[in-house]
Amino acid sequence: MCTAPPIPIPIDRLASEESLNRMATLTQEMIARLWEAKAVRSLARELAEVAADALTVKGGPVRKPAAERLASKILRSATSNPDLVALAREVREASLVLSHPRYAAQQVAAPIPAAALVESVVAAMNQSLAVWEMSPMGTAIDRNLMSGFKKLFRYPRSAEGSLVPGGAFANLTALLVARDALEPRASKSGQARIGIIVGAQAHYSIARAAAVLGLGRDAVFKVPLDADFCTDVNQCSQAFASARKGGFRKFILVGSSGSTPTGSFDDLVALAEIARKHRAWFHVDAAHGAGMAFSRRLRSRLKGLERADSMIFDPHKMMFMPLAAGGVLIRDGARLREPLAEGAPYLFGSKRRFPDLGQLTIACSQRFDALKAWLLWRVYGGELWDHLTTHVCDVAASAYQYCSESKILEPGHRPHSNIFCFRLRQRGRDSDRRHWAIKEQINESGFAYISSTVLDGQRVLRIVVMNPRTTSEDICDVLGRVEQIATRAKSPR
Repeated sequence: MCTAPPIPIPIDRLASEESLNRMATLTQEMIARLWEAKAVRSLARELAEVAADALTVKGGPVRKPAAERLASKILRSATSNPDLVALAREVREASLVLSHPRYAAQQVAAPIPAAALVESVVAAMNQSLAVWEMSPMGTAIDRNLMSGFKKLFRYPRSAEGSLVPGGAFANLTALLVARDALEPRASKSGQARIGIIVGAQAHYSIARAAAVLGLGRDAVFKVPLDADFCTDVNQCSQAFASARKGGFRKFILVGSSGSTPTGSFDDLVALAEIARKHRAWFHVDAAHGAGMAFSRRLRSRLKGLERADSMIFDPHKMMFMPLAAGGVLIRDGARLREPLAEGAPYLFGSKRRFPDLGQLTIACSQRFDALKAWLLWRVYGGELWDHLTTHVCDVAASAYQYCSESKILEPGHRPHSNIFCFRLRQRGRDSDRRHWAIKEQINESGFAYISSTVLDGQRVLRIVVMNPRTTSEDICDVLGRVEQIATRAKSPR
């Protein structure tokens, strides 16, 4: 038996035996209250009400004014022993309201209420899916969900994948697999020289993954965009030539289906042919746009996705799941297992039908996020997402139509999805400052919430319709308010 030597404590810091016993009694009473069934059920009902308020908001400000000061005030006023529900309600009321119909800023969804409320079940069960023995039911549901995604994206049965905490982890996983497929000894030696060819709008997580994997940011070669802000397939050969000039002989070609700035969809069929010509691994970042596979009218924009060696998708975007839920699929499932298989007999060793998922994902503590999407898919069917994805894209199209007819605003592009960029028709030297100031003013007002980006070197305004309850009328109201602010700012005082 191993024993550690006692740690000497100064006599003046020793508590009396009576006070220690009193503290122990209070602690035991507090713990008993925390787990007492009646108290837990009461707390669950109260917190569910707070959650329901967050999910069903329709009026009031999208974000309260002076958000920084308000956050600081709440942090100062919170005591070490507050009323838990009251404090949770105060935080909710001070937070950005994603369920507001005039929230249209970033690619974070107003979640489907049922999916958000299932979160408490996921957290309460606290299943770790890394090991089958720790979550037999959870593993079965996760694998069943992944089979559904393979069919949805027209991947073969032999494909393999896993859920991950968002698109950045998914891109990292896919590029890890691609690296080891092109350089089989890379995981052992830590050395690989692979060029990554991407469109200019590729998500920053591609370059970050290159850095994490030891490929280096200098291994990333960007392809210019065409008039629709898609990767220009006619200029891919120049990027490959630049990479070869830099000494690269093995390549990963990355396509985007729903790019972050403009929501544009690359020509995946053409990119697949280019990848085949250069013997490159073909990866598609469909974190945003993959949900459109449910849309009978819009799924053709993903044509060619089934030819990718790997692809990623984010259910917390166009499938309207709560954060965080990303996914990765590898066409040749064995390729996913090779760099992630670990000899950890204290965890892994399942010989059953279902695997230890820790051998298929970077994570060890694999959360049971599959339950949310699985339940909704089983109960409501894919028709739910067909309607939701098509609707938000139609709302973005109405914004395009509005700006096309406006005397003050003009479209930055024709939207491929639910992301749309626009700008002032009359622009001067201070155009970037004016566009940023308009965005800040409308967001601070609480009336609406929009975002901004840079296209062709110029600041523009941007909306992302991520709330299925947002209507064309809501978005036209937002654009009308932008016009009012722009007009007032231009008028002489």
